[in-house]
Amino acid sequence: MAYQPKSYRKFIAGAAAAAVVAPVAAPAVFAASFTDVPAQYEEAVSFLTSKGIKGTSDTTFGTYENIKRVDAAVMVARALELDIDNAPASGFTDVPARAEKEVNALKEAGITSGKTATTFDSQALITRGELAIWIQRAYDLKASNDTLAFNDVPSQYATAVSALVNAKVTSGTTATTFGTYDNAKRGDFAQFLLRADKYEPTPEAPAVESVSAINAKQVVVKFNTALEGNSATLTNDATDVANYTLDGVDATSAVLSEDKKSVTVTFAADVEGEDQVLVVNPVATTTKDKNGAVVNTVKYSEILTYTDTDAPTVVSTSYASGVITVQYSEEIGTAPSVVRVNGVPVAAGDIAIASDATKVTINAAGLAAGSTNSLYIAGAKDTANVANEVALFNGTVIVPTSDSGKPQIAGVTVTGQNTAKVTLSEAITSTTIAAKLQKGAEISDVTLTKDLTDTTGKTYLLSVDLNGATAGDGIFAGTSTSETFSLLFAAEALVDSTGNKSAEFITTVTFVKDTKAPALVKSEVLTDKTKVAFSFDEALTVNGSDANIVVKNSDGVKINVVDGETALNGSDSKVYEVDFVTGATAIAAGTYTVTIPAGFFQDTYGNKSAAVTQTFTVGTASSTDTVKPVAQVSNASAANTFSVAYYNGTGALEEVSTSALNAANYNLDGKALPAGTEIYFTSTAKNTVEIVLPEGSVNIGNQTAGANAVLTVSNVQDKAGNTNVTSNHTVVVKDNTAATIQSVQVLGTDVYVTFNEDVVVPATTDALVAFNVTVNGTALTATDVSDLTSVSGNAKQVKFTLTTTPAATPVVTVLGTQTVLKDANGVAVR
Repeated sequence: MAYQPKSYRKFIAGAAAAAVVAPVAAPAVFAASFTDVPAQYEEAVSFLTSKGIKGTSDTTFGTYENIKRVDAAVMVARALELDIDNAPASGFTDVPARAEKEVNALKEAGITSGKTATTFDSQALITRGELAIWIQRAYDLKASNDTLAFNDVPSQYATAVSALVNAKVTSGTTATTFGTYDNAKRGDFAQFLLRADKYEPTPEAPAVESVSAINAKQVVVKFNTALEGNSATLTNDATDVANYTLDGVDATSAVLSEDKKSVTVTFAADVEGEDQVLVVNPVATTTKDKNGAVVNTVKYSEILTYTDTDAPTVVSTSYASGVITVQYSEEIGTAPSVVRVNGVPVAAGDIAIASDATKVTINAAGLAAGSTNSLYIAGAKDTANVANEVALFNGTVIVPTSDSGKPQIAGVTVTGQNTAKVTLSEAITSTTIAAKLQKGAEISDVTLTKDLTDTTGKTYLLSVDLNGATAGDGIFAGTSTSETFSLLFAAEALVDSTGNKSAEFITTVTFVKDTKAPALVKSEVLTDKTKVAFSFDEALTVNGSDANIVVKNSDGVKINVVDGETALNGSDSKVYEVDFVTGATAIAAGTYTVTIPAGFFQDTYGNKSAAVTQTFTVGTASSTDTVKPVAQVSNASAANTFSVAYYNGTGALEEVSTSALNAANYNLDGKALPAGTEIYFTSTAKNTVEIVLPEGSVNIGNQTAGANAVLTVSNVQDKAGNTNVTSNHTVVVKDNTAATIQSVQVLGTDVYVTFNEDVVVPATTDALVAFNVTVNGTALTATDVSDLTSVSGNAKQVKFTLTTTPAATPVVTVLGTQTVLKDANGVAVR
């Protein structure tokens, strides 16, 4: 079986003991065969040998010997009785055959991830700090809130060491040292494992576990036990708003989570601020005491200081009575500035924040019943003091069929290279939904799983893997970066709580290959000054060797990083911490430049990072530049040309590096700038760039007012190495892509010309003003051709009539100088 928490393992052990009664051997029996096991180690060594763990020889356990990482892995895997036969291969290339299964199982259980993606460092000696992390994860030990008395425990080990001390697994090597970097001894490790296995945490009193603000209006209160929800007899159930006050004011709503252990609390007033008093009064739990009375949580209070820096997300889309409703994860304070339905811009007057401010409504009359429609939204912001902008949304809205009593698919949002979120019209009973994904003649079975983070129960998650080497890459054929599938739901795939069953439903979903490499978001010296941290915009896998990270001081002297202390943050795989001072010692005052080579990291889809160079100053004077540049964007005088100016913290223009000329640092409507885009500094001051889109790259926006689009600026650095905070800016674009002829069809004397987009024909337009028409190489004249007209029901097609049946098929081309025939945005066809 796969790895299970300790409580599960003890249940299985108890069941086995009940089924087969056998004499229990005294603990010292196993240890007695070794000559190097003193009394204080006997029970621990016997515990390990009972699990099949051998000594260093037939007569010695090696009690005082150091342990290699590979041997420690075997000890942990067997002590936990992990399923070593069915764990997938770890991918490590340096594990001897004798321990491959155990290392596979440890990685599968999440106890260790090795040194790199392909190396476990089997033969290296393991330190007490590394073992602390393994044991804490293996036995799910909880850290204490008490401050550690040890002075040799850096941040990456603090949680694990605290957990071991809290569980009385160890008390350190002295009163003030844990011995984090000391090599672990086999006898001490045996004791660690025995004590961890025997540890039983003291049951916690029902209480608040944590409080965290999640936006400008809401906090989430987590409890250590299940709560009673929406009770008709209790006055303090979890949904009672009087249970929660902020500076003496009751909440306006309280929503209990599905697992009944957390409550999302909404306040009318702003949650942002300093030194606010949050009080959680006693809340009824699902537990009763021996007399049958409901047990309440203890009263809780906290001083809350919070600044909202988290942007809302789109939860779902729906359509009714000609209106699209977009549901967000929190209240919206600024309506979207750019909305397009099926590629057509929506006027600002048709976009509004609803009375329920978590929703935005979009007037979009005329969408056909049962149709799937593309929806693009940008520019919405929340209600924070410094408003956070919602990420660009590229998704769909599905118009329900006339039978509204049945559950239906309301929307599909692509969330990643191989993932999507499906929103239903109502909650249903099942935790999974079976569906089929079709591309051409190939049909694959897929399963959608319920999104447990959505309290409405209406969203399900789709993850597609078509047997590619990396998750999701089997979707894309050859060099393709975009593939569209049909997503099919059989009749009765959805069943609501009253037994209504869905009709058969088919929609499309387009997956776009993730080709974006992990991008640096920020870099900083940690508060204890022992390390520098690089934060990226997505989870990382480490490919490179720490030996290739270059650190130089202000004198140009190279400093080697400490390999054992340079790693991904244990709780956040988006952060890589670089240490070039051994142990918990702070970095000496000075200026340091750190360069991480290209390809050192990769994301889930194998995209490799660019080289990163950052300068840090430790113990600096206050004049040192640590302020991130701020981008301001405006439309230049020429169409489809944008001016991007960079400012410092005082509002003055400042010079930026050549990163400002990197097209990869700009996106338009969430996509890379089109090939051929020109970017240049406007002066030698290097504080402003212009971005000029090439002809044929824009197909929205008329020639008068244009259409709104969103330019995203990221990863631009100033001379001091400070990277700008990613920001979105509304710009105006105008169509610069001419309609072109797709086909010419002759039916008798009628000639039909079809374009690749809608075209507009002015009244009484001479066909030969727009076209050159020849028959057998002879140009026709005005007497040979009628006026040009639109074709009813097909805005992409125009028609003219010949006065006589042609002797051969006419050849029709657009006159290069014509200006009368234009596309819907006023661009002359070509």
